[in-house]
Amino acid sequence: MTLLAIRDLYLHYRSGDRVVHAVDGVSLTIENKGEAVGIVGESGSGKTSMATALMRMLPRNVARFDGSILLDGQELTILSDDDFRRQIRWKKIAMVFQGSMSILNPVLRIGFQVAEPLLAGGEVSKREALQRAESLLERVGLPAGIAQRYPHELSGGQKQRVVIATALIMNPDLLILDEPTSALDVSVQAQIMNLLKDLKEDPGISMIFITHDIGLASDLCDHIAVAYAGQHAEFGSAERVLLDPHHPYTNLLLRSLPRLHETEPPQAMPGQPPDLTRPPAGCRFHPRCPWAFEVCFSEAPPEYPMADGGHARCFLNDAAVSGDRFQAHLRHWAESRV
Repeated sequence: MTLLAIRDLYLHYRSGDRVVHAVDGVSLTIENKGEAVGIVGESGSGKTSMATALMRMLPRNVARFDGSILLDGQELTILSDDDFRRQIRWKKIAMVFQGSMSILNPVLRIGFQVAEPLLAGGEVSKREALQRAESLLERVGLPAGIAQRYPHELSGGQKQRVVIATALIMNPDLLILDEPTSALDVSVQAQIMNLLKDLKEDPGISMIFITHDIGLASDLCDHIAVAYAGQHAEFGSAERVLLDPHHPYTNLLLRSLPRLHETEPPQAMPGQPPDLTRPPAGCRFHPRCPWAFEVCFSEAPPEYPMADGGHARCFLNDAAVSGDRFQAHLRHWAESRV
């Protein structure tokens, strides 16, 4: 059975008299336990909004929230807020939020903060909960004695490990990580990534890994979704998306990265992300796309299926589109792909 299946997920926010299309028809699947899906893209593309929708941690100004979220065959969108809190949040889906210092309470000891979800449920004694917290701290590479310390006594990497331990305390099936290494230096970042790879293998936790860094996503993830303007421009196996991209945005993202064995310098991404209170008509990437042609300005491209089971939202993948100009664009596209 598919672990997670998201279909046509929408999350819009109301901002004054305008509506922000933060998540606009997103679909994504995680087939098996122990599988990691990376979500990459520029700031404002809807990555974190999709995560908060999955956790149902929504602000009061939500204008639209609908679609289908199936977890182990259970439809989550029909659950009441109370049922979702009791059955799903932290028990089946947990999240590591961006910025560990803003998550940890500075006046509570680490052990209590890790154990708090267990204590809140009233299912175990305080002593047992703290013992499990100490065991889990050791599992993420920290000494058990860290449980008696306060957040200000820990380094940035240690605090990030504590936050990961807090998310794992209820043994969730799915772990969402929102930029978990963004505030860390390179050496500590590598340690956290090695920890995540270890957790992915044993005990086989599935992950959604949100990041700006395509290199980090390629190191951890089996599949990659490329987010743009509230949608997923492309989704597929990490190997196919990175080596054979089928959307111009993915292609340009990869071209913007420095490469060790290339003489060609990185190329800056053209233009700016769109205003999501007024998304562009047609393809949302067409104002920045060097390969855009007539149909891109007026029609929204569907999700064209790829051989690896993924998709790409670009008319350049439509063999049925005719015309000499399209064929010229297609040749240019094929010659320029990474």
